Amino acid sequence: MSQALASDPFGALESAGAGVPTARQTGWVPIVPVPPDAHPVGFRHPEHGQPSATWAYKDEAGRVLGYVARFDGPMGKEILPRTWCLGEDGFCSWRWKSFVRPRPLYGLDRLAARPEAPVLVVEGEKSADAAQALFPDLVAVTWPGGSNAVRHADWSPLTGREIVLWPDADAPGRKAMGEIAAMLLRSGAAVRIVPLPDDLPEGWDLADDIPEGLDMKGLLDSADRPSPATELPPGYVMSSRGLIWRDPFDEDKPEVLVASAFEVLAETRDSDGGSWGVLLSWDDHDGRAHRLALPRATLAGDGAEARRLLLDGGMYVGPNRAARERLNAFFLQVRSTGRVTATSRIGWHDGAFVLPEDCIGATPGEELLLQGSGAVEHAFRQRGSLENWQHEIARLAVGNSRLALVLSMSFAAVLVGPCGAESGGIHLRGPSSIGKSTLLTVAGSVWGGGEPGGYVRSWRATANGLEGVALGHCDALLCLDELAQLSAREAGEVAYMLANGSGKSRSSRDGSARRASRWRLLLLSSGEIGLADKVAEDGRARRSTAGQEVRIVDLPADAEAGMGLFEELHGFPSAEALARHLRTAANRSYGTPARAFLKEISRDLDSVRQAVTNLTREFLAAHVPPGADGQVLRVAQRFALVAAGGELAVAAGVLPWPPGEATNAAARCFRDWILARGGVEPAEVRTGLAQVRSFLLAHGMSRFVPAWEEEPKIPPRDVTGYRRKAEEGWDYFVTPSAWAEEVCRGLNPQAVAAAMIERGLLQPQDERHRAKSVTVPGIGKVRVYHIPAGFLGGADD
Repeated sequence: MSQALASDPFGALESAGAGVPTARQTGWVPIVPVPPDAHPVGFRHPEHGQPSATWAYKDEAGRVLGYVARFDGPMGKEILPRTWCLGEDGFCSWRWKSFVRPRPLYGLDRLAARPEAPVLVVEGEKSADAAQALFPDLVAVTWPGGSNAVRHADWSPLTGREIVLWPDADAPGRKAMGEIAAMLLRSGAAVRIVPLPDDLPEGWDLADDIPEGLDMKGLLDSADRPSPATELPPGYVMSSRGLIWRDPFDEDKPEVLVASAFEVLAETRDSDGGSWGVLLSWDDHDGRAHRLALPRATLAGDGAEARRLLLDGGMYVGPNRAARERLNAFFLQVRSTGRVTATSRIGWHDGAFVLPEDCIGATPGEELLLQGSGAVEHAFRQRGSLENWQHEIARLAVGNSRLALVLSMSFAAVLVGPCGAESGGIHLRGPSSIGKSTLLTVAGSVWGGGEPGGYVRSWRATANGLEGVALGHCDALLCLDELAQLSAREAGEVAYMLANGSGKSRSSRDGSARRASRWRLLLLSSGEIGLADKVAEDGRARRSTAGQEVRIVDLPADAEAGMGLFEELHGFPSAEALARHLRTAANRSYGTPARAFLKEISRDLDSVRQAVTNLTREFLAAHVPPGADGQVLRVAQRFALVAAGGELAVAAGVLPWPPGEATNAAARCFRDWILARGGVEPAEVRTGLAQVRSFLLAHGMSRFVPAWEEEPKIPPRDVTGYRRKAEEGWDYFVTPSAWAEEVCRGLNPQAVAAAMIERGLLQPQDERHRAKSVTVPGIGKVRVYHIPAGFLGGADD
């Protein structure tokens, strides 16, 4: 038993100094459980005589641990324990001795027999039996020793149970249940207390006659979570003026006004028992309520980070050094019986979705909230109604593929985590003033907004800065405007970082590795240039990699309908008028759609996962061309996820679209992406063929020696190969060094050669050798890559 308690959260509930008594301490040591060969128990007491009632304490297996006897006499009742004990001389006997601490609960056998039933804790064995008869759907238990012995009991069997506390109608009874509630709350248990009417007879309990008109079931149903109790450190007083510190050792010292008035609601920690903090509430100077989970880590050093958060929320903090030091000390020492689970990032946590000021889909029990600076500075705000948003914004996306795509993408972002999908992004590329920023504003209105800047963020940031932005948008949509503002040197790195969902690994001051930031998200970006063009601006990196291009997909923003990003104006006189209306509407209504969608899908995430699987399978089967490369399939899966997000939002009643609208929009944009990409083959192949063709067009007549014709010779230092006249133009013979160092610079030369051979665009020596041996007049035999005539005229290889 002692080993189990050592690892149990209730093991720490025993008061200081308590432990297993020894024979030297007591003379008689209780033995539990009672062995089968123990003598039959007798209850006659030398002073009190025969008991009026007895109760057997049993363990989970039904074995007797001991007894409790009640004696009623002229001086009142007397409750005494009866246990089987071992004496110093080795002799065993029944003695009037208490159980060894921590003492067992009465009703352990009933608890074990009904592991799913709620638990009703009452005071006294007689009340426990009466409560069991009154409420047969619950398991009634109590503890030995009465109201002054609650801290000597072993409460660990109640771990993970739903617990209701029913006090006796007197001050000691209420105090005892308050202590039990505090201990159970510290262990993270879900506890409720029955509020007894004030007009009950003094000392009334469940074993007494029920007063006329008292609704017992109604009382039980009215049980509520107890208000957390806050224990202020010595010397601190919370008054109407605020938090005041008075030196407890020197009454003549002037008091210090530490801060304006606030309330400590609970202590916070994460699910692993780390990241401790305090949950605070206060009103600012305008009377607006603020609530903040303040990490205790912000108190390190002089606590400037913690004060910044409090001051930013309108709390007064004493400006002098003494007040600052006393505030730090207060937050480090204050204790509360309330417990709240805190997390440092938004998003999904065990089926609940945490937002800076809300938690959607949380299961009954302990509250879950966001802790840290992000809880104050965010754009996940609400304004207007869902109905206004649907009428003013969402309905106008019908028939507009780009607008429907970005709205569907906003809802699809929350599916990445539950469905195990890949994070990534879509970059809207196109000339200025066609409405790209409008699309981002509309998509962001699903999640939030407000001023300044609304929900949309800017690419104008460092990689480290964007890492923090990404963490603040975990499991949500991240909107970044104007790619041109990002440093070309960091463009490729940032693309990988955002899509891979992991920040840099950093070391702490002692050299140990700090936990890297991790997130899941969908990124919606815009810019006049694409990611490949941005990477190419950096002279050190000539092109983006295929992995970067797959992670952030370049999609033409222009819908090719003569109206910029629109195909349907819905009665507006122009595309500019529709875009202006959408921007204005997105500043009036925002934040409600995401919450409505989350409330709907959080009810049954398993069904959501199955629906996304089915929708994805259907999309891929219908819209991925045969023979498409794996890179194309990965992009198709992202468009399929976007389509699924839109269709689920339609089914949830959040998007006022006909079924299939989101799928049609995603399919149209996927086809446009394939067309802009140039086909469904691997990006490396397309890039390689284009680069070889560009090199020959630029240097085919100037750096290839016409060795078989009578023409002027080329300086040897500029020669990259030879050419020979053919009916369709020229055959080119590239030297291996020029092929690797110039023609295929930045690529895999062997992979490009293999791809060209497969397509009949390069003639190899044989199956084993890609370069062939050719006799060049005046030079002799050389090994070259032979590109036949006609390659330059190919438009679609």
